[in-house]
Amino acid sequence: MVEVTLWGSLAATAGGNSKIEIEAKDIRELFRKLAEQYPGLEPWIDK
Repeated sequence: MVEVTLWGSLAATAGGNSKIEIEAKDIRELFRKLAEQYPGLEPWIDK
């Protein structure tokens, strides 16, 4: 389980969540799941 902390406008793109817990075995899976669950984060992940 990974806890991701978001701040400012990033939290707003995740429905106002400043902390998100995601089950991921590696960083690629983490990024993929973040983008799937919170599409507003995808532009930030793809940078």
